[in-house]
Parts: sequence; C-alpha cells; structure tokens
Amino acid sequence: MSEPSPKPRQSPRRPTGPPVARPVVPATSAHHAPTCELFGLKLSALTHDDVVRLVADHLQAPPGRGSLTLDATNTHGMAASCKSRKLHRSMSMYDHLLPDGMPLVWCMNAKGADLPTSVAGPHLIQNVLAGLPRRTKIAVIGGHGDMHRQVVEVSREHFPMAHFVLLYDVPYRPIDRAYVDDCLHRIEDSGADLVFVCLGVPRQCHWTALAKPILGDRVSISVGGAFAYISGEAVAPPAWMQRAGLWWLHRLYKEPRRLWKRYFVFNSLFLWYLLTKEILPGKFRRRRCL
Repeated sequence: MSEPSPKPRQSPRRPTGPPVARPVVPATSAHHAPTCELFGLKLSALTHDDVVRLVADHLQAPPGRGSLTLDATNTHGMAASCKSRKLHRSMSMYDHLLPDGMPLVWCMNAKGADLPTSVAGPHLIQNVLAGLPRRTKIAVIGGHGDMHRQVVEVSREHFPMAHFVLLYDVPYRPIDRAYVDDCLHRIEDSGADLVFVCLGVPRQCHWTALAKPILGDRVSISVGGAFAYISGEAVAPPAWMQRAGLWWLHRLYKEPRRLWKRYFVFNSLFLWYLLTKEILPGKFRRRRCL
C-alpha cells in the first residue's frame, strides 16, 4: 500500500515523558546487552538511548547481519507468558524484550539492573523515529486507515527521516504461516528496512516468531497499540503517573469497559507469579542481572 494522503485535522498531542533521544555513539553489540531473568524470560536492561543506538547501528551495518527483533513487553505479556507455553516460546525468540512499564523496571532493578525508567511503547516509537540515521523505509503491520493517515502526517512534521511505505490494516485471522507470508511479501515489495508490528499480545509475538527466520536484515519492533499515542487517538498520562507505574490506571480510567477485565485478571496474575516464581523461591536475593 502506498503512502496515503493525510486528512487535514488538528495536530495531535504527543506523549509526555522522556525526551526524544538522538544517536551519538555506536551501540553495544546486541549479543552483549545485559539481561535480567523474570518468569524464565530474559529482559534486556536497555534505556531509550541504548535502543535508539542499537537500531541505528543495525540499519547502517553491512548486508548479511540478520534481523533484529525487539518487543516492548509489559506485565500483561509477562503474566500471559506464564499461562501459555506457546507464548513463552514466542517471546523467548526476540533478540530483546524491553521493559514497557515501571513494575518491570522495579523488578529488574531489584535484581541488580540500574534502569532510570521504562521503555514505554509510545516513547520508544518517537525515539526510534527521531534517531534514524538516514532516510528509512518503514512498514506498519496492524492499525487502521485513520490512524495510518495521522501517523504519516505527524511523521512529516516531526520525523523527517521516516518514510512510511507500507501501512497494512491486516485482517484479523489466526497467526499462521500463510498470514505471516502475506505480510512478508508486502514488506519485501515495499522495500521497508524497519517494521513496526502492531497486533497486540499474543498475536504480535507469534507473528515475530514465525517471521524472524526470513526477515532478512530488517529491524522489527513489536509495539502493540502504541501508535495510537502518536496519531493522537490516545493521550499519555502525566509524567508523574508514568514514573509511579500508573499508566495502566490512566488507561483504565479512559476505557473502563474495554480494559477492566484485562487489568483485573492480568495484574493479579502478574503479582501471583511474581510471588510464587520469584519472591518465595528467593530469586531477588541473588540480585543477578548479567
């Protein structure tokens, strides 16, 4: 799908929070990023600046480097991974699971990490787009037409190096080989080097697990519904709520009917798994973040 013509409308508000990062020095190799294990999954102890440099370095590396896959994971995804072995396997295949939410940062810091803040999906998108080292072709898998048009409009003003060449409102079907191949054919035809996967948990994790072996040298970042904050459909909470780990409460206040069950179930499960899999076995006393 070619870049759509944006509809004129009021400029959307952008998320508040960490400042937009810029690439300044080469990143540490993806294979040497420190990780903290939680629920049997390795969370990468990376900041926004680290991720921006990591993506920029990969985009500028010689051909044959292989793919780079990242996921902005939150307590919902972590809790769901304990209920589903398939999801756990899919999440374990990412090169980097990034802590999207202060509760995960607190857990990682308790194990020896020294992270100042989370890598929240909306800020992650902003920072990566602002830190692109060159004009970069971008594909978005997921979302819808109005959101796509607004994202293109915002990027023209704020992210001049971002060139959206594929905005695919992918049908809702089971994530299987045919589904992923359809997306990959479109990505290949578009020439995109950077792919944002916006299918939500667990779908985007299963998509990436199937796509990873044939992504080539591309960067793929799973961000769920975070583009809604870039397009202006959603508004980020105040910075103090983000620092306090209350982004979920802000979302629940805005969309109680849609989100109450999700947060009640998965927040409770996360606390239960944290107690039974980490605290009672004494894993926090070891404070290991390698």
